[in-house]
Amino acid sequence: MAFTLFWVIAFAFTVEVTAQNNCLTDAEAKKVIGTIASPSTPPDIKSIRKELLHMREEQLKLRVKITGDLEKNHALIADWVKLGEHDVLRVCQILKEKGWITTDALKDDAYYALTSIIVDNQAYQYQRELLPVLVAASKKDYIQKTLLASLVDSIRTGFGLPQIFGTQVSVTSDAVYLSPILNEEKVDEWRKEYDLPPLDVQIRNLEFRYLVPVLKSQRRSLPPDQKQQKSDTAVLGISDEETGALKVETHLVNLNVRVLSSDKTSAPILDLSKDDFAVLEDGIDQGITFFSATDKPFDLVLLLDFSGSTSEKQGLIKKAAQRFVAAARPEDRIAVVAFANEIRIIADLTNSKSILNQKISGIDLEGNSPVWDSLRFTYENILNKESSGRRSAVVFMTDGEDGSKMTTFADLMEFVRHGETTIFSVWLNTGFGSGNADWERKLRQRGQVPLAMLANETGGEIYYVNNIKDLNGVYDQVINDLGRVYSIGYEPKNDVRDGGWRELSVKIKSRPNLTAKTRRGYYAN
Repeated sequence: MAFTLFWVIAFAFTVEVTAQNNCLTDAEAKKVIGTIASPSTPPDIKSIRKELLHMREEQLKLRVKITGDLEKNHALIADWVKLGEHDVLRVCQILKEKGWITTDALKDDAYYALTSIIVDNQAYQYQRELLPVLVAASKKDYIQKTLLASLVDSIRTGFGLPQIFGTQVSVTSDAVYLSPILNEEKVDEWRKEYDLPPLDVQIRNLEFRYLVPVLKSQRRSLPPDQKQQKSDTAVLGISDEETGALKVETHLVNLNVRVLSSDKTSAPILDLSKDDFAVLEDGIDQGITFFSATDKPFDLVLLLDFSGSTSEKQGLIKKAAQRFVAAARPEDRIAVVAFANEIRIIADLTNSKSILNQKISGIDLEGNSPVWDSLRFTYENILNKESSGRRSAVVFMTDGEDGSKMTTFADLMEFVRHGETTIFSVWLNTGFGSGNADWERKLRQRGQVPLAMLANETGGEIYYVNNIKDLNGVYDQVINDLGRVYSIGYEPKNDVRDGGWRELSVKIKSRPNLTAKTRRGYYAN
């Protein structure tokens, strides 16, 4: 049976988990498990086959009707959920009465129907009660390990817990979101044990299938009831230590906040006080403990795409980079990184404009397009090493057509979320996907959307560039924004350090014409 991601997740439809009837009690589950070692063929196997095939057929008919016109038939999703619960309970009854039934007895079509009925629904409590039976069946190769891994992840996400294997996603028009994962360091080890390819292979397959970025949804704080979490991990032999421990400690969160005016003025806005700002973490107002409006030097990395797809724009790229150098203040440092068939540091951080201009003029690269690899390289080799204690930013000039070998966009976004660098994306229109057909629009957006996401995540901006005129005014604006930033610090009211994601927003209470921009959140590590 082929492994597929559960289609129902795309409905973005949730129901209240109820358990008015038991699927299997612990004693009943043990009894069914006892039959797995020597299963028998029930005398009424033909009628069981017929019933299973009929149930699956009815589910498929309803699914086809819903997906055929989701807007019109959205109300039928509740009927599909009820039908799934009803059919799972019937499967439980069959197992209680007949014991485990093998593929040979049911034949492939009815066996597929049996497993599909168990998997393709939102009856998470019933699935959980069936889980020990399915684990035992998997050990005898009656159930594929890939199917078991997907079911475990489905159950956990259904109960609001992080998944173990990374099989569960939700799909929107702009992105595919990978549900939060329990332990990023162990996930590939666990996937290998359950016959799944590495997570980055799955991510690239999803990007190719949907032509949109894949993002890892941020892991939130776990529910206080840890018993559900332990029951799911223990049945797979995963120790409590591998699930991550909770810590409580004081932690100051520092934010660099840019303030923008609705009238698009380039003049810095530095007349605000601490009382003008409100900082919200997960929607809860926080008390500001540190506040400063200063004019400090910063580090700027110009990250330039010289791959084959930008060959017609390389003169524009060099000219734009030199104008950023010209706009910089004497105390600001700039580095230059270019990428194509290799990723190369063209100029280390320096405030010598003559050296920078000379290095930019001499760039001579061509070939591949490791877009995401290059940004990670910039963080690892320049920003994280040389910019400690200084404000930093990246001006990222590219068409976004990625050919990275090492870094997926999902992993890059996680890397960026752990830093404080602001990204200003400059999307270069190289003519790729320039037509009006739907597939051409998707190709164009495949380059634009991730760059916009990087800018939004870090409190930056994205600029869409056809020619050098499209960047008029951007150079001075970026330099002003970076050099004159409000520094705000606070101690979170939620002091649990569980690695969960905390959503951030900064509001300006006193002046509605002003907007505050900062990073979108942080991990409470």
